[in-house]
Parts: sequence; C-alpha cells; structure tokens
Amino acid sequence: MSDARAAHPHHMYDAVHAQPTLIERVLAQRAEIERVADAVATKERITFVGIGSSLHIARICESWMRELTAGRFWAHYEQSFELLHHPIAFGANDAVIVITHTGTSSASVEALKRARSQGALTVSITGLNSGEGARNADFQIETCEQEKAFAYTKSYTTALMALALMIVRIADRKKLLVRAGAVEKLTSVPNLMLSALDLEPLVKVLAHRVAQLHRIEIFGSGAAWATACEGALKIKEAAYIAAEGFDTEEILHGPFSETDSRAALIGLLTGSDSDARARQILRAAGELEVLRTAIATPSANQDIAAEDVLLVPECGEWLSAFVHLIPLQLLAYYLAIERGANPDTGRMEQPGHSKASKHYKY
Repeated sequence: MSDARAAHPHHMYDAVHAQPTLIERVLAQRAEIERVADAVATKERITFVGIGSSLHIARICESWMRELTAGRFWAHYEQSFELLHHPIAFGANDAVIVITHTGTSSASVEALKRARSQGALTVSITGLNSGEGARNADFQIETCEQEKAFAYTKSYTTALMALALMIVRIADRKKLLVRAGAVEKLTSVPNLMLSALDLEPLVKVLAHRVAQLHRIEIFGSGAAWATACEGALKIKEAAYIAAEGFDTEEILHGPFSETDSRAALIGLLTGSDSDARARQILRAAGELEVLRTAIATPSANQDIAAEDVLLVPECGEWLSAFVHLIPLQLLAYYLAIERGANPDTGRMEQPGHSKASKHYKY
C-alpha cells in the first residue's frame, strides 16, 4: 500500500477509528440505497458475491436476510472465484450483488460481468474511485475512500451498512420483514461502535499476552461466525499469526484437537441461544490451559469461563457484525505492534513477499 507509515499510529489505526463517522455518511445515502433495493426486491433470487473480506460480508448478508425474514426468503452467498469456475445459471429473475471495494478484484469483476450478460440485475458495492469493471453494474453504491492499509477495516463496515439498509428495505418490500424498527436500530450503530472503541486499553493489554502465542482461534454463530473469520483474517494480514475463525459447533469437530496452551481462544457471545454452547467450549478450553477471551454483550455476560471478558454495548445478534468486530480489529492492530509488524503493508516491503506477488494479481 502507498504511503505506509513506519510507526504507530499506522493507517490501519486511523481507519478503525474513522468507522463511526464513515458509517454515518453511508446512513445519509439511505434514499439512494433504498432506490436500488426496490429494484432488487422485484427479483426472485438474490446472490451476494465476494472474495476475502468481501466474502465475509456476503455471508453476513445471507445470515441477515434469513434472520430479518424469519427464514421465509432465501438469499445465498458465493465466493467469486468459485462462481466463475463452478457457475450458477443466472437469469432475469436474479439479482447479483458484488462486493469489491477496489472494483479491481479480477474474479469479482468477471463474475459481475457474466451475471449481467445472462440477464441478471447487477449491483456493485464499492469504495470511491473504484475500478471501471465494477462501474459496469446496473447500479453502483459507493461507501468510503480507498484504504491505505493492507488490512481493510473501514471499507468492510461501510459496505456492511450499505447492505444492511438494502436488506431491510428488500425484506420490507417483499412484506417479509419481521424486525420492527430495524432502520432505527441501524442508525444507532455509529454510537455503538464508538462505545466499543473504548475497549482499546483493555485490548492493548490482551494483545501483549496473546502475541507470545502461536495460534488464535475465534468462534461465533450466525453473523458472528463470519465476524470470527473476518477477525482471524485481519490478524493474519496485520500481525502474521496463524488465526482461524470457526462456527461455534464446528470448532469441536476437529479444530479443538489441536487446541492447547500455545493457543488463544476467543468466543463471540451475542445473547443468542448458541451462547450456551459457547460457554461449554470456553469451560472445556480451561482444562487445556488455553488463554480464553469472550467478547460479549452485557446480557450475555453470565457464567463465562474466561481470563478476559470484553463487554461491548447491547446490540442484538444481527448488529454484532459491527460491534463485536471492533475489539477484533483493535486486537489485530496491537498484535502487529507487539510483534514489530507493519499492518499497512501486507509484508510487501519484504523481498520474499514482494517477489512472490509478481506471480499473481488480485
């Protein structure tokens, strides 16, 4: 990335803290976003497409559509590279929503192009000044300026907000919306994220302890599953530590066998029924001398067996995608600082990685 800084605060730090203000700007685009949503709502099938962090957004969108319609409208997500090589037959009854902040991700741009050629309604969710390929969609929604850090943060949450507004409108237009006051709850997100940013001193202390370990495992359910995967990706990108995100139940089916005292375990508790299983997992990890952390809302903060509990504001399970993410982004950043890594570069300043990057392009 250009203009990389050599010391704290790096660009990633500024981007994390800018998110509440940038999300307010997206909320101000509500009328434009709802106009696009009205067109999408006329379609029978919706596919959310992305790769990397954008794939995690697409997964959350599927989860939101399920939750906000009580499972009565089925949308799905696709990874753009897989979609190209194992395609779906799209048609006039499809809407394909492609998430690509730069608008230059080759697989995502090609997936958009192919969907449009098959007659699908296409929407691109991009950053400002994105590549020309994403601008060829039937509709384009722009979120925020391009990232300067390799580990994307603000582009992730602003795209999430644009899509949240869209999904609420689609569900309402289809007369399937089951969550009253959903838009009003979305307008509270900037303040919820500001409150979560107050956890920074605690996260900084946690990062000092976790940085000495070899592996980080993060788990959650529903939208929090994708959030766990996004948090793990940020840790890998920023701090170069092995990190993985898992579904709450899935972590017991194999991954737990490699869990031991060399690992940190982070559970995302959102106040849903799945929290009961999360509590069991955290208790079990105590037998293995694992460093355990829970990121939890106040209503979920009961009977949690963990060395650290980071309390985020009460938000409901679907909005945890914004709120629980903040301490994970901060953890990724401070792990990089602890390990002497630069979270803005993706190791491109290192000769080996720079040389390797010449063999591929995003």
